[in-house]
Order: sequence, then C-alpha cells, then structure tokens
Amino acid sequence: MFRIFIILSCTVSVLSFSSVTLAADSILQKTVLNKPATITLKKPPEILAKWYKPANKRQVWLHTMFRLRREILAMNDYSAKSQQAGLEKWSQKFIKDYQSIAEMVPQWEEFLYLDKLTELENAVKSKQYSSISTILKKISKSCMHCHDDYQTVATLMFRSPDFNNKIISEGFSGEKISYDDIMVQLSDSVNRINIAIKDGYYSDANELIEPLEQQLEHLSTSCGDCHQEDEVPVKRIMDASNELLPELAEQLELKEQRKSGGKLGEFAVKVCAKCHSIHRLSSDLKFVFDQ
Repeated sequence: MFRIFIILSCTVSVLSFSSVTLAADSILQKTVLNKPATITLKKPPEILAKWYKPANKRQVWLHTMFRLRREILAMNDYSAKSQQAGLEKWSQKFIKDYQSIAEMVPQWEEFLYLDKLTELENAVKSKQYSSISTILKKISKSCMHCHDDYQTVATLMFRSPDFNNKIISEGFSGEKISYDDIMVQLSDSVNRINIAIKDGYYSDANELIEPLEQQLEHLSTSCGDCHQEDEVPVKRIMDASNELLPELAEQLELKEQRKSGGKLGEFAVKVCAKCHSIHRLSSDLKFVFDQ
C-alpha cells in the first residue's frame, strides 16, 4: 500500500465498519475554516462488491448505471419528439434496469421509487409525452439517495487499482519486491541524487542515475496489468524518463548545480507526480476503506 498523505494535512480515522471520517487538523480549522470541519463517508453494503470486478467477471453494477443514464436520455429525447416506438423501447429497458437495483442490493430497495414506474408505464402507453420528463425527474431523485452517500466511496473501493498485494520482479535477478519497497527505493534514489547535487558530488549523483532507471523499469513492468488495452500512459511516463535522465547526466557532467537540480525537479514532476496525481490518493483512501 502507499502510505497515507492526505491533501490539506487531513487525518483519517475509522469510526466504524460503515463510515470513515476525514477531519481537518486544528491549524486548518483555525486559519482557513474557522470552525471544526468533518466529512463523513458511508461504506456501502458489502453485497455491492459482488457486482464489480474482481468478484464478478463483468462490471455489472457500473454498466447498469451507464444504461440507466442512457435510457433516461433516450426517453426524454423521444418524448420531446413524440416518437412512440423509441419511447416504448427505451422505457422497457429502463424499467428492467431500475428494478434490478433492488435485486442486486436489497438494502437499497427502500430508496427506489418503484411506484413511479407504473406511472411512467401508463404515461408511455397513453402517449402523455409532456409528462414523461417530469416523471423521470422524480425517479432520478431516488438515485441521489445512494449517489450522495456512496458514489465516491464505491468508486474508491471498486474502481481504484489495488497496489497492496502487488509484487514486482527485479530484472535478471528475479527477486520479488513489494510495491511499497520499490516506491521507497525510487524515493531514496531521487533524494540521494538531490543531496549529491546540493553538496557538489556530481560524479556520485551521476552514478545513481542507472539504478534509478532500473528501478523505474522494474516498476513499469507491472503497469500492464491494468493498462492492457491502453499503453499510452505508461509509454508517456517512460518516454519522459528516457529523455530527462540523459539530460540530467549531461548537466552533472558539466557540474551545473542549478541546471542539474532543475532537471531532477522536472523528472520528479513529469515522471513521479504524473502517476501519483492519478493513483496515490485514491490508493491511500482505498486502503482505509478496505480495513
């Protein structure tokens, strides 16, 4: 797991099995908010995991939500055009998918406006086109009961990558190393180069570039587990590394302290931070919710 470094120095504490509270620290409260600030995030029913990967072969819940959004849009458009065939087709799809929510997560049946489905059906059959949009708006309000409380947490739990049990093989040696350990190695390498630059040990800094390249290469071999169909993000990161580290070595050869430090900083932004900005915070929070 990545260690937890929450934005704005928030501290994270588990209150119960059903919720997590993110509380701003006292300094933030006094200088920015001027009052205690607490955000409570509710943990969704455990059965929801059954409808996401890896527990399920397909992202059933996710695609049901996508279909519902599409079906509502189609019904609104066809009712506005008074196109009965299209309205009937998409309303039948919508009713089936909306009812499936209660079948998948029975605990959320109480939040559904199932009685409105009959109202929708009758309006479609009797060609009351002007009332369709109003009925759909009422039904859509039921979605927010769960979205407000659970959408963010469900995204973290079921749609964020899990690095906790990730193991990486180190090149020819075949040594197995955890994600935590490879991250520590990378951080130490970058900081050792930084220290050597600041203290004027340019040849020492230059010798550290090759181990850094190898560590990053080992890390990149694991990215394909998720980036199976789209290798562009990984390629972009590695291309930046392959461009910047030789440029850093060149500045070290010239003993250019300021330019060397600037090139190392550029590497940290374009290589390290690019992945961290997408994966790190979500991974840290996912670890909290998985406890």
